[in-house]
Amino acid sequence: MSTPVKLNDEDVAYLLQFLRNTSQPVTTQQLIDALRRHSRPSEVAS
Repeated sequence: MSTPVKLNDEDVAYLLQFLRNTSQPVTTQQLIDALRRHSRPSEVAS
């Protein structure tokens, strides 16, 4: 069983902005990946 995810207000605002800026439908996996990139920007850059 997976651990529940807790999103803060900044996370929710980021996801809403991400959805507003996309030109095509987004899968759940794409949302998860976007949130991971947003939460750990220094790890993605390396």
